[in-house]
Formats: sequence, structure tokens, C-alpha cells
Amino acid sequence: MDDNNIPKKVLKGVGEIGVETIKEGTKQATEVLNTIITGQELVGNARPMSEEEMAKARAEDERKKQEELEKIKNIPGRNVEAEIKEIVVEKENSEEDKEKEFLEKIRVQREIEERERENLVDMPGNVKREAAKTQFTPGKRKKQQPDASQMSQTSEFKGGKID
Repeated sequence: MDDNNIPKKVLKGVGEIGVETIKEGTKQATEVLNTIITGQELVGNARPMSEEEMAKARAEDERKKQEELEKIKNIPGRNVEAEIKEIVVEKENSEEDKEKEFLEKIRVQREIEERERENLVDMPGNVKREAAKTQFTPGKRKKQQPDASQMSQTSEFKGGKID
């Protein structure tokens, strides 16, 4: 077999696959477009409103709104403005209560944490462990001075290493 023949066949096959894919894609796209329902089909014989019909519809809506308002206002023993003020006051009070409750929870939590800290301070700990904790802390350190009995009059150590 010829080595140049194989790549040509592969390229030709890839080209045919691409053509088939495009043909199938266009078929499916046309099927989808054919199944779409247009607005005209959905609504049917709808026609735009004329200016007179539009004005009549607006007037009817306004009349209905006015009738509803009159019904609400004419209910005996009902003061709408007072009810609105009452609702606003209730809302403010509930917000204040929530805020007070939240602050109280924080205060209680802090008290609990403070008691826990006091209990931990009061509890005796392991002395060696406490010393180990402070052993490597940064800061100025005290140098250990030998006892007077260990020093000679010239401030040299007796019997040990001499600098």
C-alpha cells in the first residue's frame, strides 16, 4: 500500500462526515421551525383596539377603581388612615423587639464566655506545662545570677569554667 494514499482517504472520510452532519442539522432545524406556533395561530382573530375602544376600556377600569374605593371608604366604623398608622407602628415595634432580643442574646453569650474564662483561670494547671509555655515567649529575660556562696570576691565562679 502507498503511504500517501491513507491520509488522503482519512481526509476524504472526515469531509464526508462533515457534509452529512450539516445536512442532518439543517433537516432538524427546519423540522423545529415547522413546529413553532406563531402568535397569529395562538391568538387567532385578534385585532388591535381602536382609539375609541381603548378609551372606553380605560374609562371602565377607572370607574371600577372608584367604585372599589367608595366601598372601602363607606364601610361603617373603618378609618383607613388610622389603620395604616397602626400597621406602621406595629412594624416599628416588632423591629425594635427583634433588635432588643438580638442584643440580649449577645449579652448572655458574652456573660457565658466571661464565666468560662474565669473558671479556666481559677483551675490549677500543670506547673511544668505552664513553665514550658512561657519558656520561649519573646521579650526581655532575666539572667540567672549565681548565689553569693558560688562567687568569689572577684565575681568569678569557683571551680567551674572560667571565661
